[in-house]
Amino acid sequence: MAKVVTRSQRDKQQIARFINVLNHAMAAGNLSQRGLCNRIDITIGTLTKYLRGDVLPFRVGLKIQWNLARELGVTLDALCAYYEEGEYATSVSVDVVESWIRSEAGQADLPRLMMSLTDAGKRWLSQGDEEPAALPPARIKPYTWPIEELKEAGVSDKFRERLGLTDEALKRLAEAGEFDEELAEAFSIACNYELEAVLEAFRSREPIA
Repeated sequence: MAKVVTRSQRDKQQIARFINVLNHAMAAGNLSQRGLCNRIDITIGTLTKYLRGDVLPFRVGLKIQWNLARELGVTLDALCAYYEEGEYATSVSVDVVESWIRSEAGQADLPRLMMSLTDAGKRWLSQGDEEPAALPPARIKPYTWPIEELKEAGVSDKFRERLGLTDEALKRLAEAGEFDEELAEAFSIACNYELEAVLEAFRSREPIA
């Protein structure tokens, strides 16, 4: 008899964020699923398992996660922070920078680093005391189909909220691609779709044909 694996809410959140990261990488790089596989060095079968929510992100090999972080233009630490907290870590401690500079990689890149610091200092001096604003994080195209479909189906706000299809949950789905199976199941009930079709639509950020 096969063992039934139950996921904790934390596991479900991390899996949903992992799926979001994969979709974000494809959208940001204008890549197909096979193209992403080539970039992060996995097979299409492995990617299918990831997108199906079968694998926890922290069970994925370090090399794959490093490749994925590179595609997103973030550090590996930032990517892991996103899996844990839902936000990319953007700050880097002085200790981390100092450790990197003392390493072989840091020593090799020291001339470029010093040149960048010089250029940055000149820009700050020319702008007075005001430091340049941080760049906004990369965003994927909002996934509005579920919201539009609920309106098209005539689902009342009261019934929608009762099912758990709250404005906050739908916003996270639309903007960050975050969802769990409970949200997908509630949507399938509200709009009379098969659960598997809804899960596939949410993962691929496409409407159900």
